[in-house]
Amino acid sequence: MQDASDSNSESNAGEILAGALSPEKLDALVKDAQANGGSLGIQELLNQLTKAVLERALEAEMTHHLGYEKGDPAGAGTGNSRNGRSAKRVSIAG
Repeated sequence: MQDASDSNSESNAGEILAGALSPEKLDALVKDAQANGGSLGIQELLNQLTKAVLERALEAEMTHHLGYEKGDPAGAGTGNSRNGRSAKRVSIAG
């Protein structure tokens, strides 16, 4: 169940995302994607945008969880620190 603050947070995130790229920039991205593969190009553009958003969200979650920014020496030797990354594959059932 969502409370009002969750709903407000989601609309703010949507507004921020929509405002992050100007209509001209979005048009250019879509035009380039269509030129480089039609609807498959559009799908690849969406895949890349989704990947970028998920990576940034996970990085922010890790920063919040650990309590320090990436590269900050505060976590060195604590046993609860960043230890790199490796490739992952997300499976979507459907």
